[in-house]
Amino acid sequence: MAHKILVVDDDADVRDMVCCTLTASGYEAIPAAGGRQAVEFLEQSTPDLVITDVVMPEVDGFEVLLKLRLLTPGVRALVMSGGGRVEPEVYLDMARRLGARSILRKPFTRAEMLSAVEQALNP
Repeated sequence: MAHKILVVDDDADVRDMVCCTLTASGYEAIPAAGGRQAVEFLEQSTPDLVITDVVMPEVDGFEVLLKLRLLTPGVRALVMSGGGRVEPEVYLDMARRLGARSILRKPFTRAEMLSAVEQALNP
């Protein structure tokens, strides 16, 4: 059975690339156009992994992580960021502190993303 992975990014190009790469690699990818849509999904279903961007309007990736821990504490997270008001490393360090299993700095290659997914899914 394929791992079910929720992909959260307000950038449609990034979200589509991640979903297409995951699907081609045998995963079930569920796209979410932002944090609000991700939280709605998490209230209804439990994925095996959540991949989320940090900087998004309305509900950001940190809020998604916190909601993930509240609703489904065993689900792992992979956080990606290209920065925003501060360097990406600041966001990614904070994501690790909030429980992200793996992190990715944008831009990344498909191979880097798949490696991070494997790292996040496997103990």
